[in-house]
Amino acid sequence: MGIVVVDPPRAARRLRILCLHGYEQDSAIFQTRLRRHMEALKDTADFVFVDAPNTLRPYDVDGMDNVARAADARAGRSLGRTLRGWYWPRSLDPEDVCGLEASIAHLESVLEQQGPFDGVFGFSQGKYPPPAVCPTRRGLMAAVLCARLERQQQTPGGRATHPPFRFAVIASGYKLKDAKWAHVYETPIGTQSLHLYGVLDSMIHISQSMELQGAFARPVGLSFLGDHFVPKSHEAVRAVQQFVEQFA
Repeated sequence: MGIVVVDPPRAARRLRILCLHGYEQDSAIFQTRLRRHMEALKDTADFVFVDAPNTLRPYDVDGMDNVARAADARAGRSLGRTLRGWYWPRSLDPEDVCGLEASIAHLESVLEQQGPFDGVFGFSQGKYPPPAVCPTRRGLMAAVLCARLERQQQTPGGRATHPPFRFAVIASGYKLKDAKWAHVYETPIGTQSLHLYGVLDSMIHISQSMELQGAFARPVGLSFLGDHFVPKSHEAVRAVQQFVEQFA
């Protein structure tokens, strides 16, 4: 009688998700915003949070408290925590953003040193204060990074330091309008994506998030009754969990 050797079942490899915070936030704040999602995926995925490299000055930040922040800075008073952004606008009409090149270089270094990552979870922020205050609108870093990794792999002789992401979860996203970055959306982004958008979002209109969703080749959309935040309802958490777990 022959001997049959049965290998023990191999433990599934844990997914690794790169997490990109919103404008004026940082990695610590974003970690608190994703707590319920992290709990739901605790047996499946590790979340890696990174800070944007750009430190915002008071006059880079929009909103009615901008004047107060600027006055505090001139008086030498601390602003409390450091305000960070992946980029900020030089002008709005036409849109001209700055700081994005530094953020891409920073994230490519993170990918090379801390990767590989299976997916990315990004949150986008934009505001629309009164006309007297220059509004800061923010596109989605996650989408830009997805497209860049795909194009590097497709370019003959291109230097691909990291494989394309297998998936992306994008909350309150929208497309950059800066002409310098129009190439990001020239062809559909192939990364499988889940898009979350609040029907009551007062900062990024749902139509803008759906426009970004349309830039992806295989998107899934989920709207929720809420404003500008990552949804924490049972339905939303479960939807993110099911989407991510299919890649485990």
